[in-house]
Amino acid sequence: MMGEETFHPDTRALLAYGRALAGAAGAAPKKGGADQVLERLFVIERTKDGRMPIRTFGQDLVKVFGRDLREHDFSRFFLAPDLTLVNALIDSCAAAGEPAIARVTAETVSGRKLGAEILITPLKVDATLGNRYLCLFQALGGEQFVEGSTVQLLRLGSLHPPAAKAPKAMRLVVVND
Repeated sequence: MMGEETFHPDTRALLAYGRALAGAAGAAPKKGGADQVLERLFVIERTKDGRMPIRTFGQDLVKVFGRDLREHDFSRFFLAPDLTLVNALIDSCAAAGEPAIARVTAETVSGRKLGAEILITPLKVDATLGNRYLCLFQALGGEQFVEGSTVQLLRLGSLHPPAAKAPKAMRLVVVND
């Protein structure tokens, strides 16, 4: 991913971990290498009707967002044009089997703002659990400015999808009529 050296160190650590789990080239993740981010993790499920219920939500995120968001629809944080792009980012990460990153601005009810990165990586879970994604919400400093307020909106700043992979077993068919 171009420019990934500009991501927060914890985002880069989880990015490397997600790539290693996906079987991408590179060093295997160190045991316990991503432990410092555990309370900033959450899991979303993508349902067929377009919702994205949050299944788990770390305690550090409860402080930043002003409430526990388990069972909240993650897609409701985005305006329609941004949600279309977020869905495309998730599709790209699912197709590649690797993490993707969105840079966002979190806005509170009182108008306070916080820059952040959201890393999204597909989870391999039993099909009965649906399509689930492990996500990291990494604030880029200034969390104290939003603490005590409720985050109501996430605005996209930039998207960083994984490199697209060529489809397997693709062949060219020519029909001469």
